[in-house]
Amino acid sequence: MLQYARITNPIDRITRLSGFLAAVAALTMPLVAGCSNDDPVVAADNPPFPPDGVFSVTGDNLVTIYWNQNQESDLAGYRVYRGNVDLSGPYFPLADISKSTTVYDDTDVQNGETWFYAVAAFDRAGHESELSREDVFDTPRPEGFGLVLVDLGQDPSHAGYDFDGQSNVPQAMSMSTTDIYFDVDSNGVKYIVAKGSGVDIQDYGLIDLIGVDWAPVNEGWAPSKQAEAISGHSYIVRIYDSQASQYHYAKFFVNGAPTAAVTLDWAYQTVAGNPELLVVGGTER
Repeated sequence: MLQYARITNPIDRITRLSGFLAAVAALTMPLVAGCSNDDPVVAADNPPFPPDGVFSVTGDNLVTIYWNQNQESDLAGYRVYRGNVDLSGPYFPLADISKSTTVYDDTDVQNGETWFYAVAAFDRAGHESELSREDVFDTPRPEGFGLVLVDLGQDPSHAGYDFDGQSNVPQAMSMSTTDIYFDVDSNGVKYIVAKGSGVDIQDYGLIDLIGVDWAPVNEGWAPSKQAEAISGHSYIVRIYDSQASQYHYAKFFVNGAPTAAVTLDWAYQTVAGNPELLVVGGTER
C-alpha cells in the first residue's frame, strides 16, 4: 500500500513528487507497452458460412445442384456432398467446385434412383463450413423432345403415346398401353385425351416444362379426361399402375400451334407413387 507523506518545503515537494511520478511510470511502463498500437492484432480465422439457397433440378440420368454465392473474401471453393440413405445422411464428398461456380451437374446417377445432396464452402486456409441446411433430394427420370402425335381422325396409328415405353415414338390409339392421344373435334378444337379409366390429365397453364416440378395428387384433374392442346402450355398426366397400386406421373409441353399434328416435349417419373417431375427449392427438391 502506497503511503503519502505531508511535505511542507516547496522544493522538496517538487523533488519528491518528480521521484514519485518516475516510480509510478516505471511500474506502469510494462502495462502501457503491452497496449502499443504497433502490436499486430490477430483476427480469428473462422470457417465460411454454409451455402444457402441450395436446390436441385431433375433431369434424365442427371441431377443439377444450384446454390447462392458465398461472400467471404478468402473463399476458395465449394464441396458438393451426396448420400443415398435419407436426409439425415450420411453424406460423402462428391466434387470440389471453384468459388466462381454455383452449379454442379451430377451425371453419376440413374433414372429412378433417389439421391440426397448438401453443399459446404471452404476457404484458402482449408477451413470448411457446416453442410447447407436445405433438405435437397432428387429422383432423375427419363424425358424426350419433339414427339409428334397426329390427329386421330387422320392417322389413328400415330395419334397415341405410351409414357412407360419411353420410346419418344407415337403409337396407335387403340393399343392397350396408350396413355394419351391427340384428337381434333368437329369444331376444330384440338385436344390431348387421357385414354382409359386409369389415366387423368390437367392443364398446368402457360409455363415452361422446367417450371412443372411437383405433380398434384388429388387436385385439378379434368373430369372430361381431356385438355385443349394450347401452344406454350404444360400438362400433367397420372397413370395408375395396378401392380404397384399407385400412380406414375408424367408431364408434357405443347410446342407450336397444333394443326393436324402436335409436337410435345415430355418427362415421366418411373418410380410409382413419386410425384417428383422436377423439384426446385423448399423441402421438395
